[in-house]
Amino acid sequence: MVACALLFRGLGVTSFRTVLLAAEQALIDADVYCGHGYDSPHDEAVALVLAAAQLPGTTGTEILERPWPPEAQQRLDAFLRQRTEQRLPTAYITGQAWLGPLLFKADARALVPRSPIMGFIADAFEPWWQGGAPDHIIDVCCGGGSLGLLAAWTFPDAHVSLLDIDTAALALAEENRRLHGLSNVALHLGDLLTPVMGQKADIILANPPYVDATDMASLPSEYHHEPRLALEAGVDGLNLVHRLLLQAADVLTADGVLFLEVGNSWPALEQAYPEQIFTWLSPDVGGHGVCVLYGSEIAAMKQRAEQWVQRL
Repeated sequence: MVACALLFRGLGVTSFRTVLLAAEQALIDADVYCGHGYDSPHDEAVALVLAAAQLPGTTGTEILERPWPPEAQQRLDAFLRQRTEQRLPTAYITGQAWLGPLLFKADARALVPRSPIMGFIADAFEPWWQGGAPDHIIDVCCGGGSLGLLAAWTFPDAHVSLLDIDTAALALAEENRRLHGLSNVALHLGDLLTPVMGQKADIILANPPYVDATDMASLPSEYHHEPRLALEAGVDGLNLVHRLLLQAADVLTADGVLFLEVGNSWPALEQAYPEQIFTWLSPDVGGHGVCVLYGSEIAAMKQRAEQWVQRL
């Protein structure tokens, strides 16, 4: 592969537009995989170019014809090498990622924020939740905390619990909590819902590890920079989901709602619980395999969940 720096050699004084187009072409030529918060090489190129120029991600098209700052070139060359040769996700290169209206710190301690559950938070969980402003929201397997913190920002009067088994991920979540100055959030280290057993919740947000063995073996290189602990979930991708459902039966109120993301493992979930009619959602922003389950439904699934957990 030709070094990315060669794309810009000899351009002389050039504009942001020219550099952006060259960066985009470098990503296209390298056949990078866009699955970490960006939909296209163009969007990733924009993020990398702005970061190299030390401009905010909200910068608009008004800069396109402005001269490209020469001091930014070395940074951009390094960014493009990291992206095309090492296959680092763009969010890990820039150290930040948007989820909805909030910008979060992002690094290899946790998955890149990208869950489609974010769209249901923006909709105030309607029409699925009908109980008014929720009192207690739980983000289980929270990683860097983006979903739970977005919920805490959306519902400032709610108490939000962020739960994860990974101390490094929780440390990142705490940095993001401080970044947004959210005082209605508590972080708990522990296995799934164990730290809050005995409490009740109106909403549980769950983006647990759900990648099955087949998908793990074929993941694009970019995913291998993310924590394997946050992805891998057994042969059918449901190892943690069964345990989560068993615990949620005792934590979620009867009319409370679990927003559960299982991605490609959705057929396995339906097969595992044939008595349950699942409600699969169509997120506004990317993704699939997201369902809603009410507390009363999960209570009815508890016995089946116990049977699955005993087999693990």
